[in-house]
Amino acid sequence: MKQNYISSVSCFFLMFLLSLSIGSMFVIGDEAPPSQGILFNGHDFSENYWDIMVTNNSNWDHPDVDPMVSWFNNTWNIKWIKEDNFEMGMFAFMNKTQWDMGKENVFTTPAQMWWQHGHIAGSEILIATMHSAWYGFGDKNHNRFYDEGTEELTPYFFMGANTQEVRDTGIISNPKTTTYPLERSVSGSIITYTWGYKYENVIFFVPNIDRDAPTPYFDWGFNYSDPGTYVDGSHHIGNMTYFEYQYTLEIDSSAGVSTLYQDYETGKIDNMVYRDNISDSWAFASYPDDHWVPNDFAMCLGTYSFIWAKQDWALTHLGGAINRTFHGSGLSTVETYLGGVHAFDFRFSQKPEYTLTNRSSVISGTYNVSYECLDVASDSEFVNFVSGMTDLVGKFGRLIVGYVINQTNTFIHGIPFEDAYNQTDPENMAAFFVSCYPEYGAYGGGKLTHDPVFVMYFSVSSAIPGFPLFFVLSCLALGIIIVLIESRNKKMKK
Repeated sequence: MKQNYISSVSCFFLMFLLSLSIGSMFVIGDEAPPSQGILFNGHDFSENYWDIMVTNNSNWDHPDVDPMVSWFNNTWNIKWIKEDNFEMGMFAFMNKTQWDMGKENVFTTPAQMWWQHGHIAGSEILIATMHSAWYGFGDKNHNRFYDEGTEELTPYFFMGANTQEVRDTGIISNPKTTTYPLERSVSGSIITYTWGYKYENVIFFVPNIDRDAPTPYFDWGFNYSDPGTYVDGSHHIGNMTYFEYQYTLEIDSSAGVSTLYQDYETGKIDNMVYRDNISDSWAFASYPDDHWVPNDFAMCLGTYSFIWAKQDWALTHLGGAINRTFHGSGLSTVETYLGGVHAFDFRFSQKPEYTLTNRSSVISGTYNVSYECLDVASDSEFVNFVSGMTDLVGKFGRLIVGYVINQTNTFIHGIPFEDAYNQTDPENMAAFFVSCYPEYGAYGGGKLTHDPVFVMYFSVSSAIPGFPLFFVLSCLALGIIIVLIESRNKKMKK
């Protein structure tokens, strides 16, 4: 992509320590991972649906991965749905707790991942998506696209934390995560599930960038994979009052179609501090001075999509192929074909406007959303620069995903562990989609509401043959917790 507007909110991703019976090919720590029954509170993936909390306190090891002691005391919510030849799972980070000098610190972030698995026309496909990037840019020429060289790109990273280091900046935050339970209802052939998540008092960090360098970089030491660099490496820190996601899944059991609606809402920014130089003290910003959200600021959300299938698959948009070298804007419906059979839709045009509320909680109106797909082959540096979540997934996340892929049976039985490990490299993503809200800054960080739609087609028959689906549960690693993954400066595509 010619460095266009890209989706904001770098949602890092949480990784989930799955466990099955152990396969060789990698070393297990001093304590073996828990059994499936222990890990999922006695549940398994043959059940219709369940909704549980899981706290990980297990040790894993691998030659590529440092000891993951930082994974202790991390809690996730996991939801599971199974109807005929359709399955869906989701997990979301709840919190990490840590004791520091007698005080309990709490961390949270709006990190989530969902996946859908369907059996159609004698084959099967699994599609997973996760929010991976939040960023913004000053849309000075109002063309609704990021223009490299003339407009400033601003990645930012969300992590609610009540540590003393954060409080010393003047931002007092008490992060909290609430999950709305999975509920099921039936009306004729339509089966409906609803659930949701609300993240309150989530802090965002805006890393300082050397924009004069040949390739701009985080010059104050900010590193996505090391939360210890967030305060020192940032020139702005703020508190977002909340993020809320409401999900509705409608399954037509007679037609073999599932439709997932995702309603997304973010609250206003209530406090923000800044410093112009790394040696300066933190000072409070206020709306609408020069240190607040610029009026021409566009907010973007970037989403990784991964696809695994038992036979050839293809993404298309308006009849043309979407591949790793495709860049396109004005997305509407992106169709996925499995062996020539229509299997899945990413429907970006179902709600092409978003509702915005200003700082006084007055509805300001509806505004156009822009949609785009990046060229992930040539724009990888740009994607990495704005995608804090994927950096935090790291090698440890790939380890778990690779292990699970290797251990599944019918779906991808026989893939060697190392091949599976490499298959989950972020560079192997199927697509990077961006949703952009160009008028956001004019209202000083007010509330916005929006949603995309996702549709899967499946054969109406009997149960899906032999896909345990542990696979997806580990496709994510939540940034907040991983502090030991290798550090490196991220560089933006020039």
